[in-house]
Amino acid sequence: MTSINSKTFVGADVLNAENWNLVNRKHIAKAISELMHELLLQPHELDRKGDAISYCLTTDIAEINYLFEATPRAMGHWDVPYQSVYKVIDGEKETAKDALAFFQEMTNTLEVEPFTLTRFLEETYKTLYADADQLARGLMPVDELVEQDSQTIEHEMTGHPWATVNKGRLGFSVEDHQQFAPETGTTTQLNWVAVHKSRGTFQCTPDLDFQPHMENELGEEVLKSFNDKLKNEGVNPQDYVFIPVHDWQWKNKIVYFLAQDIAHKLLIPMGTGPDIYSAQQSIRTFYNTSNPKKHYVKTAISILNTSVYRGLSPTKLKRAPFITKWIQDRLLTDEFLNAKGCMFLGEVASVAYDHPHYGKIEKGPYQYKDLLGVIWRESAHDRLQEGEKMVTMASLMHTDENDDSFLGACIKKSGLEATEWMKRYFKAYFEPLLHCFFSHGLCFSPHGENTILVMKDYVPVRIIIKDFVEEIHLNQEEYAKAPQAIRDIIKEVPDEYVPLFILSGIFDGVFRYINNVASRTLNYPESTFWMQVRETIEGYQKTFPELADRYQKFDLFMPEFIRVGFNRVRLHTYGYNDNTDIPELNPCGMHQNPMVSLLEEATV
Repeated sequence: MTSINSKTFVGADVLNAENWNLVNRKHIAKAISELMHELLLQPHELDRKGDAISYCLTTDIAEINYLFEATPRAMGHWDVPYQSVYKVIDGEKETAKDALAFFQEMTNTLEVEPFTLTRFLEETYKTLYADADQLARGLMPVDELVEQDSQTIEHEMTGHPWATVNKGRLGFSVEDHQQFAPETGTTTQLNWVAVHKSRGTFQCTPDLDFQPHMENELGEEVLKSFNDKLKNEGVNPQDYVFIPVHDWQWKNKIVYFLAQDIAHKLLIPMGTGPDIYSAQQSIRTFYNTSNPKKHYVKTAISILNTSVYRGLSPTKLKRAPFITKWIQDRLLTDEFLNAKGCMFLGEVASVAYDHPHYGKIEKGPYQYKDLLGVIWRESAHDRLQEGEKMVTMASLMHTDENDDSFLGACIKKSGLEATEWMKRYFKAYFEPLLHCFFSHGLCFSPHGENTILVMKDYVPVRIIIKDFVEEIHLNQEEYAKAPQAIRDIIKEVPDEYVPLFILSGIFDGVFRYINNVASRTLNYPESTFWMQVRETIEGYQKTFPELADRYQKFDLFMPEFIRVGFNRVRLHTYGYNDNTDIPELNPCGMHQNPMVSLLEEATV
């Protein structure tokens, strides 16, 4: 009898019909919801039973359609239970369990080009595999999850809520998935290379310097061994800077595309660093589990995931510490933000690598220039006070296999009424962002993965924001007042688009999902949710009446605002073509402002 070598057929053990069918069913339900939200699918209403509405979704094939139930919510969100989705073929009804077929049957309806569809199905396959693997591992019940440490919670998250293909990771093998995917919970050590200063540029904030920074990251003994190795290679250690590299990036990109520099000792492999790291949801950022007080390490990894190649731009790397210093000088002295306990994790040091060939090609694909680099970001671990605990804000959108929510578990364990808990959440998260937006003219949208909620007794008390440096923009008034050095590197936002950083970035990208989870799992009224959002804004504006001109100019109470599509970026705008820069979201119609429309309905 022939035995199966599990090492040869790695990954097959997580695949079985039950799990595969279930992740497909859930994926179809999510796809219907998000593609309807982006106005790419238009179902026909069949029947209404309370809040739930029965729909029929036709396909490109006359004899095939899909039936499902959905509860419409604010901003064109549709809560679609996966159990309600059925496929009808020639009048015969069956469980919808083939997501790949679903997209193929919708090719013309979605107006997707065949080449784009083919690559999109590749991302779908890989997302489904990652979902099946996570299902096989088992999601922790939320009542248990809320008691866990921040990294355990981080690894339980199921991916970007807006992107249908949220774990596409084009470039990963099955082994790579098992070794590097954050939801697997695996840890790793980082390998280091030395890069000649003619290629690599070290930047840091004024309170740091290269030598003490490296001693802190590597330890004196390892740093000395690296310098000794450089001497043994016949080069001067003073001419080199050190960069930790992602193992995938080394094997798949660096050893090929930097071969010339390796051959001429402009890039020299050093060895493994001493610390153990845990991948975060962003996949290229690592948390130091050996010493949590040390910096987060953000590395380049040129896989395509949620519409972007996850390399690191040398231009942005060189700017990061300077922007950090300028932003923190503005915000760390702000009395309101200090009183709120709001913190911003600075990107305090970086090394940018300039490729000798790709870097000189103007308007070339960005991913070929973003091959090597690193950012060291301040750790949130030592920012906690007695009794505090940090969790990713993405957890508020998370549900377990029983559809119980992390949000609901927190509220239950806190002993507070849901309205009071939500009020404290908005004060902890939303008020500081409003202050940055109105008082400082800063435009950015901290979503679930980029925001750390600091909890005490299961209640949010403040936030810590990370990964903000690359996203910072300024409104026109603040841009005009900024020093020239800042104007050279931070973009100005036209006044008419400024409110979208709140209305699209936070309302649509964050609150839409939290509202849905609260409505579905807690029976929390939408009108109450959006009333609390409105009251938070009005309360802030009463606290700072001197900013009245900005409240009028950047009106968050406008009746409608631009709707943007995340999945449209992949399906329509860019496909899988190479781009000179990171793709931007795609406008697609208008949203009714839920603070206006829902509350008007409630008063009728």
